Formats: sequence, structure tokens, C-alpha cells
Amino acid sequence: MEILPTAAYLGTSSTRCLSNGIWISLTSYTEENLPNVALHAHANPHITMLLAGATLEKRQGSECYRKAGEAVFFHAGEPHQNSKTVPGSRNFNIEFAPEFFETYDVKEENIDDAINNNPLAELELLRAYRQSLHPEHFTGDSITTVIFGLLDAGVKVCTRPPGWILQITELLHDRWNEHLGLLALSREIGVHPVTISRYFPRYFGCTLSDYMLKLRVKKTLAMIKNTPYQLTHIAHESGFADQAHFTRAFKQITGFLPKEYRAM
Repeated sequence: MEILPTAAYLGTSSTRCLSNGIWISLTSYTEENLPNVALHAHANPHITMLLAGATLEKRQGSECYRKAGEAVFFHAGEPHQNSKTVPGSRNFNIEFAPEFFETYDVKEENIDDAINNNPLAELELLRAYRQSLHPEHFTGDSITTVIFGLLDAGVKVCTRPPGWILQITELLHDRWNEHLGLLALSREIGVHPVTISRYFPRYFGCTLSDYMLKLRVKKTLAMIKNTPYQLTHIAHESGFADQAHFTRAFKQITGFLPKEYRAM
């Protein structure tokens, strides 16, 4: 099995070292450089955010078809394969060398939990990519702030919540494009609206309305990239009042206009 060294990826990559052991890179795939199906691993742990395209990812005991709008974490030395990668696929990678973990006293498992247990992690990573397009302002401190924001959110998500929080989570994700306010949630789960309002930020890191807005925008990532639907249709299907509202929310949360995200 091949072990890829620091900041090396299949495909064509442009890579930049920031500071404190953080590397970022943008990897693109064309017909000529699609990854083969050979088992490989990376010397360092890293996060990959799929900006465009898709790939079939195989790990030990699992297989998943990853699409644009998804983020995934790989441990150092974790064997995996990529096949059926769509030409034109592009990935934004954040890699962590050993000195990062030594400097900040963080473990790989902390980052893994922050990515896998936070359904809104992709939004923060997309904002980080947006910032990286302006290298004069994007530094090691910039990306470190993003990572620790995800870690803090992961702590909230991983903190053992009461049963009604789990009920709310399931409801919000099942009915993400509906307008579920405090009173509706209160009736559904049998908890007083004041209690929901008071404790919601403790476990979700934001207010109910902010969480619902971010969740809707998160759900539109795949729709924008992986369907031919017009943005007006996506806005309507996602519960936004109109395309203008959708555009403002998407820009506020991701840093991109929806049409910019679709084109990149």
C-alpha cells in the first residue's frame, strides 16, 4: 500500500503551508489524472471537502459514494480507495502535520468527531475555502479559527443531551424544509417552548431559527451541484420565501452566491 507524503494527493494539486503544521490544497481531477483504485493512505490526517463532482470511496468494511457538498475526515495511515471519480471533481483539503497536534494539544479523534457529528460542518469548511481564495488575508490563524469553531461545536453536539433534544434533532432533519417554530416543536415533543428556547443553544451552538436557516442552506449544497434544477426551484423546495431570500441566506452563511457555488 502506498503512503502519500505530506500535502500529496491523487490528481493535480496546488498546495500551500500556512503555519503550525496546517496545509491546505485544492485538488482537481480530469480524464487524464483520475485516481486509480489502488489502496493508499496519507502520512497525515486530513479533512476533504468535495467542491464538485463525486467519487466512490472505499474504506475498511465500508463503501460510500461521496458527492459535492460533503466533507470527510481521514486518519493518518487510514487505508482507502477512490474509484469512479467524475472528471471535473475538485476537493479542498486541510491537512494536519504532527506539530499541529503538539501545538494545540488536539487529538485526531477530536477532529473526526467534529466533522462526523456536526451536520453543519460543511458550511464552515465552505467558508474556509472562500477565504482561501484571498491568500493575502487567509493565514494559519484563519484556518485554525475555523477548526476550533468546529471543535467547539462538536463538544456541544457530543455532550450527552436529554431525550427531547434528540427528538428535536430528528424532527428538524426530517422536516428541514418546513417552518417549525417553538410552538410547533413544543406540541410535537411535549416540552415547554421556554425550555426549548433556553437550552437549544447549549446543544446546537446557535438559536433555533439560525440552526434551521443553516440546515436549509446545507441541504441545498447537493441540490445546487448535483441536480439541473433552477435556483428558483431549489429555493422553493428548500422552504425559502423566494430566490432573493435564498440568495441572501446562502451568501451570508457560505460566502458564495448560489450561482458562484454552482459554477466553481
